[in-house]
Amino acid sequence: MKSHSVALEKGRCVGCTACIKSCPTQAIRVKKRMAFITEARCIDCGECIRVCPKYAKIANTMDLEAIREYRYPVALVSPALYGQFPLGTDSSLVLSGLIEMGFKRVVDVAQGADYLESIINGYVEDHPDIRPLISAGCPAVSRLIAVRFPELAENVIPVFSPAEIMAKLTREKMIKEGYPAKEVGIFYLAPCTAEVTAARNPIGMDERVIDGSISIGDVFWPLFNIVKGLKVPVVSSHFSAKGLRWASIGGEAKMLKGNYSTLAVDGLGSLIEVLESLSMGRLQGIDYIEGRACTCGCVGGVLNVENSYVAREIIRQTSRRIKPEMEMEEGALRWQDYQWNHSLQYQAALLLDEKPEVAMLKLEAVNDILRKLPGMDCGACGAPNCRALAEDIVQDQADQMDCIFVFRDRVTSLAEDMVKLSRKLPLSMSEDM
Repeated sequence: MKSHSVALEKGRCVGCTACIKSCPTQAIRVKKRMAFITEARCIDCGECIRVCPKYAKIANTMDLEAIREYRYPVALVSPALYGQFPLGTDSSLVLSGLIEMGFKRVVDVAQGADYLESIINGYVEDHPDIRPLISAGCPAVSRLIAVRFPELAENVIPVFSPAEIMAKLTREKMIKEGYPAKEVGIFYLAPCTAEVTAARNPIGMDERVIDGSISIGDVFWPLFNIVKGLKVPVVSSHFSAKGLRWASIGGEAKMLKGNYSTLAVDGLGSLIEVLESLSMGRLQGIDYIEGRACTCGCVGGVLNVENSYVAREIIRQTSRRIKPEMEMEEGALRWQDYQWNHSLQYQAALLLDEKPEVAMLKLEAVNDILRKLPGMDCGACGAPNCRALAEDIVQDQADQMDCIFVFRDRVTSLAEDMVKLSRKLPLSMSEDM
């Protein structure tokens, strides 16, 4: 991982351990009243940002001033952005507001979702031997699989996201129109930290197609105030109900054509349960899994401002008022033209050791230590559970005394030994002690 979008604001952290329980890859530890993030394990899901009571976890994104570095900045507009505005807000006015803020061109990522329909249907049809196929639409899910479920890597559909599709098409179009390539900067208005990281360090691709990401939360209120004062739009939105529904859980799964069985799962807890069942061979009869790390889908991203359920309803009602499908300028896209350069790469962050024989010895040591721990999974030691602490001990990153129960028992034992020793000593020596 070259660059993460989740960072720690050390001055705010009080070592409360609220974050360690929420991390799906156990990437966070608390030592000396300070949280530490293991970068190799972090998938940038943003759950630690969501739960931190002191706002010590922050999103590392670009600010709006970054667009000034390009003569022709372009805004990639996530469909989740429309869910942040009051119901009935004209999407064209939202896009026009972005022009007022300094963007030279605005592009709907929802249109990329419309294009993706032909891509994913083509891939599903061409790979009947892989079931279930797992969507790569949520980068946090892809990274979760790379870190925690590498055996499922071949099930992930290795194609561009809607934002990446639109970035590629927009750049190519502008270059054909005569815009100098170096003066075109494409910025994604991102709903979550995982999308920010994916723009910087794209999954499955050697080169990025997006130049930067700006948080929806950072841009929303200035944009909201501009939109309130606009009467006539200067640009128009281009997307269908299908593309807009991509922002909510289930929107992608509904794009599959044919007699396929689909499963849409949101929220990391539920998603991990499904992936565990799939990994153990218990999940049968499913052809396609749409997984989203955030509750309700992209509208639940940690960089949004509106409640995820409210935003989902705004998207649902808005989609009922617009055309269900779009006649696309590009026509049907082939998945082969939008596939990754390489397959999903396994991240060996959870291994005890790269050498199998050493890993087995360490695993035995972990189990021995685990039997000596209380099994309370309280988190007071700074690790998310007792097993994680045992692994840290084996890796020389912690000590059994970090467990408050083991420490208490040791102190109690020492106190009892001192009492016994004092009783055995001559009276004069015990008085001196």
